Amino acid sequence: MPPSIHPVQLISVLRLKSLTPAIIFLTSRRSCDEALQSFGQGGVSISPARREGITAVLEELTVEYPSIQDHPLREIVTTYGVAAHHAGHLPSWKIAVEELMRRGCLDAVFATTTLAAGVDFPARTVVLTQSGVRRDQDFTDLSVAEVGQIAGRAGRRGKDSVGFAIVTPSPYMDLGVLVRGLTGRPEPLDSQFVISYPMVLNLLKAHPVDHIQSILAKSFAQYQLNEQAERLESRHEKIHDKLVSYAPRECSDWLTQWNAYDHATRQAAQKLHARRHVPPEVSERLPYLTPGRLVTFPRFRGVVLRSYRSRGQHRDMVTVLRNGGTVAESAVADITSVGSRCFDFTPAPAFPWANQETLAWLNQQLESLPKQSPAMVMSPVIPEESGDDLVKSLGDLFPCPTCRCRPTCAKEFNAANKLKQEALHNARSVQSLRTGLWHKFQERADTLHELGYLDAGYKLTSDGDWARLIRIDYSLLITELIRAHAFNGVSPPVLAGLMASISYDNDRPSSFPRITAALAALVTVARRMADALAVHDDPPLLRADVGGLAEQWVGDPTITWPQLCRGTSAAEGDVYRILSRTLEYLSQIHSLHATHAELGAVAAQAMDRIRRGVLEELP
Repeated sequence: MPPSIHPVQLISVLRLKSLTPAIIFLTSRRSCDEALQSFGQGGVSISPARREGITAVLEELTVEYPSIQDHPLREIVTTYGVAAHHAGHLPSWKIAVEELMRRGCLDAVFATTTLAAGVDFPARTVVLTQSGVRRDQDFTDLSVAEVGQIAGRAGRRGKDSVGFAIVTPSPYMDLGVLVRGLTGRPEPLDSQFVISYPMVLNLLKAHPVDHIQSILAKSFAQYQLNEQAERLESRHEKIHDKLVSYAPRECSDWLTQWNAYDHATRQAAQKLHARRHVPPEVSERLPYLTPGRLVTFPRFRGVVLRSYRSRGQHRDMVTVLRNGGTVAESAVADITSVGSRCFDFTPAPAFPWANQETLAWLNQQLESLPKQSPAMVMSPVIPEESGDDLVKSLGDLFPCPTCRCRPTCAKEFNAANKLKQEALHNARSVQSLRTGLWHKFQERADTLHELGYLDAGYKLTSDGDWARLIRIDYSLLITELIRAHAFNGVSPPVLAGLMASISYDNDRPSSFPRITAALAALVTVARRMADALAVHDDPPLLRADVGGLAEQWVGDPTITWPQLCRGTSAAEGDVYRILSRTLEYLSQIHSLHATHAELGAVAAQAMDRIRRGVLEELP
């Protein structure tokens, strides 16, 4: 596979073939920015008339979006007629690039695949330079729907009679992925419906509890679950027909009977096999190896603290107290003699299997014993049970050893039992799919009742009435922090910092401003609360360093947007999203001003301080 085409050369060819304007989809934000910067080293400037047109559009947009006035990429866009568009840019700059493209001012835009969905951003040509996309810390193949979205940007309505989707060579491209994407059917839609705690509270506020199951049954999520259940039911009927086809037996439920017989046979055979492989000298010692028994090994003597069977090799073992007070593990087979002396003590349930006073006393007894101690006289070994005895003993429990159907059952059991287990699994799965949403709702409601947001009749309590207004992720954590008075005396910067820590859900490493001791203490309280609630709700990442960004922006009104961005390694688009998400969480806190006036006022102050500069440009 040849190397990737240089961006400047690619745009030159597209211009020559009248295939502009074009959208070139690249793998990452960095590759988009590098492609744009490469024009400053070898790109061909556009005509003065086109430059004036781009400048005029940007000046027009600057009135509404002042942040684009001194944008660092503005000169490249104006000079070369190309731009970059990705999530690392400010929303105002992305709006400017989109408007320039709609008005036909640009020849090309380098973009990530996020541009393909949700934005009315057509072009005459789209260029696919990759078959994968970066997600979090890894690359995955483009889905059929994503390839379709990308190709669907080709062709402008009313301007182009045909759109072009071009695939350029790349060392890391899998053409099979793109072929499937361009010719295959898109993946089915999956409902993202989630039963959250605020949803439960708001549904119970508006409807009686006995009406909610029918409401959930009308959701698209339940519709999809019902489709899965119908497929399983169809499979279940086929399995049932196969099970019926097996010939009848003497037992009414021969599979259950044979399963129990087969299990008992295997267990008894294993025990018999284990007994047959135990040496006679070990078998005759085992009954006497009780705690306190004196035993002798080739090189030392000791007192038995416990006897057991090892899990890995299934060997008979003893834990002994050796001379000098050392606790050691030894095989029963290594014992040379079992003494007649047995010291009386109370064993402990865990290591070292006796308390320290007892161990010291036993060690004294060992030291005081004579070199030669009388040994036990062992009883003869009891004969092992034979295979015939095993069948006879099982015959007392099951008719299988003497049943005339036994050969047939043995032949058909594995296949029939596999079908039966699949049928049972399908039946449970169907039941779970049919009632899954309702059971999840009940589970959430039970948790809210346990925490005091609902009473015994599943009516909202006073706490439940205000908690329903928090309609964001991790609402339970926030409402529990409020009930625990964790926000008493909190300042606007610290409150904003905690909301930023809770709302941020990306674990990608970045550097952020240092946080204050007050914010660190509040984050610690939030982490403890999140750990306590982990059985009810997944905890957030709670990145304290992200909170420092919002804390600094709210706490220092004199800091400018460029200064804030220079204090972090995150892209300014990411900084904007952190603060806008923080603003959303603060607005939810502010909605409680009727019941929590002081906290609502602090949230309002934080919101006012956030809304300045770039964050004033968009609603």
